[in-house]
Amino acid sequence: MPFLQGQLESADQTIAKPLNKPLSELEVDYRGLPEGSDRIIYNVSGKELKLRFQDNMIPADRVAEAYAKIEKDPTLDTPRKRAVGLGEMLEANIVVVGTVWRFREKGALEDVPDSPASVGFALYLVDVETGLRLWRGTFNGTQKALTEDVLGGIKQWGMGLHWLTAEELARYGVKSLLRKLPSEPIRKPSPE
Repeated sequence: MPFLQGQLESADQTIAKPLNKPLSELEVDYRGLPEGSDRIIYNVSGKELKLRFQDNMIPADRVAEAYAKIEKDPTLDTPRKRAVGLGEMLEANIVVVGTVWRFREKGALEDVPDSPASVGFALYLVDVETGLRLWRGTFNGTQKALTEDVLGGIKQWGMGLHWLTAEELARYGVKSLLRKLPSEPIRKPSPE
């Protein structure tokens, strides 16, 4: 499903059923999201998911066509409602719901010219038949200078030892989340 702009939950504000939050209440980083950042992370996620699940994925153009036909009301719609509706329309078993609340390039902050790239997003798997969340992964990353984060330097080897673009950081985040996704079919929905 196309990515939604905004955050459903955060570490300091957990909510019992984040996928039931009305879309009009999603929170975006106070500095806003650049135009198209949701599509960039959607495309990055789609490519990585396709590498992993190959023929089990519905083509993106078919998803976009079906999503365009869904009636939308941000005050009444929830991520769960949209995911189930889209999944039913496409006859899918599972829908990936993504949210992005921060997508910032290096140097994008006016008051901090050397600010690093920073990306915040989450992926959820929703069972279409039951509407239950099967899995969730969150990436909330800001690249740090190696001299600033000596212990985290080992992690940066995975990203490369250079300043990343927001898209490169998002790709790293998607890959790291998908490593945590079980390989076997998910049988037990989250009690949400």
